Amino acid sequence: MKNTNKLIAAGLAIAFCQQAAAINITFDYSLDANGFFNDPTRKTVLEAAGSYFENVILDDLTAITTSGGDHFNIAVKNPATGNTDTINDYSVAADTLIVFAGGRALSNSVLGKGGPGGFSGSAVTPGFFDNVISRGEGDATAAATDGPTATDFAPWGGAITFDTDVDANWYFDTDLSTSGDIVGNDFYSVALHELGHLLGIGLADSWDNLISGTDFIGAASIASFGGDVPLNPSFGHWENGTQSQVNGVAQEAAMDPSITTGTRKHFTDLDLAGLTDIGWEITAVPVPAALWLLGSGMIGFAIVGRRRSV
Repeated sequence: MKNTNKLIAAGLAIAFCQQAAAINITFDYSLDANGFFNDPTRKTVLEAAGSYFENVILDDLTAITTSGGDHFNIAVKNPATGNTDTINDYSVAADTLIVFAGGRALSNSVLGKGGPGGFSGSAVTPGFFDNVISRGEGDATAAATDGPTATDFAPWGGAITFDTDVDANWYFDTDLSTSGDIVGNDFYSVALHELGHLLGIGLADSWDNLISGTDFIGAASIASFGGDVPLNPSFGHWENGTQSQVNGVAQEAAMDPSITTGTRKHFTDLDLAGLTDIGWEITAVPVPAALWLLGSGMIGFAIVGRRRSV
C-alpha cells in the first residue's frame, strides 16, 4: 500500500505540473486474460505514460457513435493472444483514444508490441465513415483510404501488449520523479514507446509517405535532427542508437528499437517531431523539472537490454 500511495502522488504531480489534457487516453483491460495488469501498480505506471501524451497532443477528435443504421466495428489485436478480435457496434467518445492493454509471452528479445486498430461496418448516414477515418481532422486524414496521399492520422485507438516472461525483468517504478535506481527494463519507457507506435510512428500511412530510401524526411524531424533521419531496416523505428535531446540534455531517442537495461528513455525532441510530421498537433511541453532526473551518465555503461518492436 505504501508504494501504491507513493506512485499515485507522483501521478498527481504530473497532472498539476502540466496543462489540462486535450485528449483522453482510456485504457481498457478487458482483454487482459493473462492478468498482466492485475497488479494496480502496473496500471498506474501505464496510465502515467498515457498522461504524458494527453498533455502534449492538442488535436480535437470527433466522436464515433454506433446508432441506428450506422455500425462501427473495431478490429483489435488481442493483447493476450495476438489474434485479431472484432468488437461490433462500438462507440468512441470525442477527444478519446481507446487502448486495449495486456500481456502475453513474446518471442526472442521483444519487450512489447503496439499499434493502431482497424475497423469495419456499415452506414446509412452520409459522411459516417469519413468521420470514422478523419475524426474531424479534415481531408488529409480522410485521404488515408488512399494511402499515398495521407498526411494526417486520427485512429480510434488500438492495442499494446507487454512480455509476461520472467526474463523480461520488468521494473515498475513506484516513484517517477527519479530514475537512478532502475533495475531491469523500465516499464514506463517501453510503455511510452508502444504508445508512440499506436499513435502512428512507424505504422501510419502518413509515416510511410515520408520515407525516402532508408531515411525519414518529415520537415519537423529534419529540423530537429539536423538532416534526414536514418531509419532501422524495417522502417518502423529510428536507426538504433539515434540521439536527440530532452530539455537540452542528450538522450537516445525513445522510438529507436532498443533500450539499455537500467535506464529510462523519455520522449525526445525528435520523437515529438515525428508525431508532428505524421499529423498530430503537438505542444512543446517539457517534462517537468522535478520529474525529469535522467541519469545520463548511465547510458552506454549498462549492457544493451531486450529489443522492443511494434
